[in-house]
Amino acid sequence: MNSVFGQTDTDILNNAKSFITNRKYNSAFKLLNEADPKNEKSDFVLLKEEIALNYFVQSIMHQMFGLKDLEPDEDINELRGQEGVSSMYSFPIDEILLELIKKYPENYKLYKGLAEYYYEVHLKYGDNWLKTNDELFDLIQKNYNLALSHNEFDYLTYYVLGYIALVKEDYKASIPYFLTSIKLNELYPTSYYNLSYAYLSLNDRDNALQNATKSLDLYSDQTYKGDAARMIATIYSEQGNESKMIEYYELSNEIDPNNYYTLRPLVSYYVKNGSDNLIQATTGFYELAPDNPTIYNDLYDIYYEYNKPDQLVEFFKSQLDKFKKDPQVYGNLNFYLGRITRDTDNMIASDYFIKAKESFSKVLDSNHQVFKIIEEALKDLK
Repeated sequence: MNSVFGQTDTDILNNAKSFITNRKYNSAFKLLNEADPKNEKSDFVLLKEEIALNYFVQSIMHQMFGLKDLEPDEDINELRGQEGVSSMYSFPIDEILLELIKKYPENYKLYKGLAEYYYEVHLKYGDNWLKTNDELFDLIQKNYNLALSHNEFDYLTYYVLGYIALVKEDYKASIPYFLTSIKLNELYPTSYYNLSYAYLSLNDRDNALQNATKSLDLYSDQTYKGDAARMIATIYSEQGNESKMIEYYELSNEIDPNNYYTLRPLVSYYVKNGSDNLIQATTGFYELAPDNPTIYNDLYDIYYEYNKPDQLVEFFKSQLDKFKKDPQVYGNLNFYLGRITRDTDNMIASDYFIKAKESFSKVLDSNHQVFKIIEEALKDLK
């Protein structure tokens, strides 16, 4: 059929795909929109869905999308969320696909496209969308299974079905889906990663290790790669292989520095065994959030577990000058120094608690519970 541009639908689709290849996402969507303004052509709608979900600059509930033709030096991830840099389109994908399914109930690409849409909505909005996660999962499974029953699938079809089983903690059921996904695409690292997680949850550590290692090799994103190394460390920890465990925690920290879930076990290991890296690791861990009591409680628990509170006192004291002008952090340091030293020296502990109280009074409401804790501590120390 000829379009209003004097081109066939195939020509228009090919031109749109050429725009996509050249990162001209707005031009691609606009071309398809002008050729099919009422969203009546399935192939056009499915390609518009691909553009909107993968290349949006802005999204409003995944019902409206902002798109942009990128310049050579522009990165879509850096542009995301910026207002005024994209052209906005109303494109409620679920409504459009459901209408097309009514017209073409035997076009199973539409069911697959609908499942993919609901999955992307889950990833971006979770329970903060028009449907709950549980509703989304049911819709994803329903539509993917319809597509599968008519041979419309790819590796992501099986991956997402495995992912849903994993989220529902049906680890055994997830494994065949991930294995099939890997057969269809041996280079998708997240299938190996989640397969490893499933095996680990079933205490099959050998298969977990094999697949986590494969995901580490395949990932290029530093965050995901660091996460894979951390999973390998966890597996070795469960196997009782401490030297390999620490090797991979250190590798994870090298790949993706200053991650809470990497630094905490590193600090614990270094405190337990002694290491030249202890001060550096403790400092890195502390500086993740020196205003957050969780960090202090973690360090307190770790150093006390291995009966080394004196070392923690020295570390906290070393930070006092650095944070003297930050009342919240300075208050935290003095509070925890008081908490530790009250076991050995009442006068020193009292002094720390008084300084903590003075510092906190500059930033916290007078009825904050920390003041009650300090007053009770000071009474006990008299």
